[in-house]
Amino acid sequence: MIGMGEEKTTYVIPGDVLAYSEEYLPGKNTLEENSRIISATSGEVKKNDKELVASVDNGIKRILPRIEDIVYGKIMKNDSRQVSIQIVGIEQNGILENYMADGYIRNMQDYKKEDRRAQTVHIGDLIRGKVIRVGQNLEITLNGNRLGVLKSRCSRCREVLVLKNGVLFCENCNRSEMRKIAPDYGSPEFGEMKK
Repeated sequence: MIGMGEEKTTYVIPGDVLAYSEEYLPGKNTLEENSRIISATSGEVKKNDKELVASVDNGIKRILPRIEDIVYGKIMKNDSRQVSIQIVGIEQNGILENYMADGYIRNMQDYKKEDRRAQTVHIGDLIRGKVIRVGQNLEITLNGNRLGVLKSRCSRCREVLVLKNGVLFCENCNRSEMRKIAPDYGSPEFGEMKK
């Protein structure tokens, strides 16, 4: 039995809604978005009913990323020069590990020149990228066979986009959007968007 002030635990992945901001305050490894407290990483939910704080314990051990490592993240900011990514996972030696860091993609216009479908990425997209530079923030590229957007939402209605004939399509709005799409779009190994 859980007593007053003790924590309740369940397992979540990035994007899962933990609680609403009217019930709890956002804690470690969470984001507050549209009055919802959302998991920013995989791990066990810790809801402290005494302190009214919802957090996620991701059990992260210290991992040092290397050039060529594959990372998973969410697009947080997108402007004409640079895209900011919140990195939530890293593949090392074929094993996916929880990892939290900031990263960026520079010169998105290079993707647009190479591939018409690679028109852009949007805020909220879940991506798989490759580390090309290690520093204070990781520089990421989406160039590569397995790399690109894994999940995306419609920029108009926010419904999850489905892949139809090589283009992302919103079944709610009946419109298509362009992205640099990973070959396994819609079934990512890491991170899931919930409705």
